[in-house]
Amino acid sequence: MEMTLWFLLFICLLLRLASCEHIIQTFDGEIGAGNFTYFTLKKEGEVTLILDSMKGDADMYISQQNLKPDFDDYDLNSVTCGEDVITIPSFYKRPIGISVYGHVYAPISKYTMKVLMDYSTGEESQFSESEEPEESLVWTLFVNILKIILEILL
Repeated sequence: MEMTLWFLLFICLLLRLASCEHIIQTFDGEIGAGNFTYFTLKKEGEVTLILDSMKGDADMYISQQNLKPDFDDYDLNSVTCGEDVITIPSFYKRPIGISVYGHVYAPISKYTMKVLMDYSTGEESQFSESEEPEESLVWTLFVNILKIILEILL
């Protein structure tokens, strides 16, 4: 019985490590109604952005030409009332401009943004706001292994 549990945990670990898409960065933000916050994606590769509004409603705008996209000048956008998800193709010209917009119906919008990189292309990504560091793949794997070990111990 215990050997079966270890085997299942080992299979789960292998599946997690085999996944081509990994979270390379997660951060929280806050934005006032009617305002934009700007980010830049600098390196090549397919990247998925997941914006989860915890309070209020934050939306995303993406542009290849404009580093400060808005309502009138964007290539991709997601303006849902819940989780906003945009996958930026690897062929998009870099740097990519990314805007987070705080909807006017909420005085403050609080959000969490996850940046996922598709490593199947063999290229890494660099996503930056002035002071946010990038989380390495090795660190992500290390943390995930520690989480699995902790789950086993509990």
